[in-house]
Amino acid sequence: MVGLLKFFLILTVIVYLFRFISPFIVKYLINRIFKKMQNFDADLSSSPLKKEDKKSKEKIGEYIDYEEID
Repeated sequence: MVGLLKFFLILTVIVYLFRFISPFIVKYLINRIFKKMQNFDADLSSSPLKKEDKKSKEKIGEYIDYEEID
């Protein structure tokens, strides 16, 4: 019986500590993600967009239209 009460007491303390600390953890993680996204946007805006190679203008082959035979 004493072991069960000790377990619930420890569990209650852990839950309350987690409820107290979790807003700080979430705020830290959101700020970290926000900073990464700002760096990601800055990298994209600073580098010029790459133009596609002119491979698409090369003739690859002919189009063959197949007819269904009964």
